[in-house]
Amino acid sequence: MYHRVICLPSSRQLALAAALLSLAACGGEASKYSGTWTRDLYGEGEVKMNLASNGNMELMMPSPRWPDSVDMKGRAAFAGDTLLFKADTAGSACQTADARYVVSRTEDELHIAGIGMDSCGGRRAALVGTWKKS
Repeated sequence: MYHRVICLPSSRQLALAAALLSLAACGGEASKYSGTWTRDLYGEGEVKMNLASNGNMELMMPSPRWPDSVDMKGRAAFAGDTLLFKADTAGSACQTADARYVVSRTEDELHIAGIGMDSCGGRRAALVGTWKKS
């Protein structure tokens, strides 16, 4: 007769595995799209976007129409090819509802399309379009 011995992981091993999975999830989706990107904003100048692997995003609108500073900052969540900005009026007064975008990437281009409405119209105007890696 054979006895099967089952070794269960210790709570320490489980905690370590959970920590590693959460770290992988933080940068997993966003890191595919992270980088410094630019695009022309309908002939008004160049929009710049810095997208960090943790989902932090900065959008700089073109001068002289907008000031020479970071115009919009936010934290984006990624689920596959969907970019999500959660409703957060503390972060921005216009962000009264969730905003979703579909993102795809080739080697040096990022394509962003809006899904539904974004209560932050300036963000939508800046994001939607084709971006070039800079």
